[in-house]
Amino acid sequence: MGKQYLYDVEGIDVGSPKAETILGLEMVNDRNLTVHTYNEEIAVEIHSHLREYYNLLESWIVRMENRI
Repeated sequence: MGKQYLYDVEGIDVGSPKAETILGLEMVNDRNLTVHTYNEEIAVEIHSHLREYYNLLESWIVRMENRI
């Protein structure tokens, strides 16, 4: 849904190497690690990225709300 929205409304092809796309993919990878990994070191590392991920998601939501 998000990918299609970005393409249809924002004109952004998420296959492009933009910084937001890269950060979004890193966020997905970290999410996947938390589901299958029970390693405190990895958890601490992922925790250090949460502020960046929050800011990214917040900016996406604001842009979507402004278009609706």
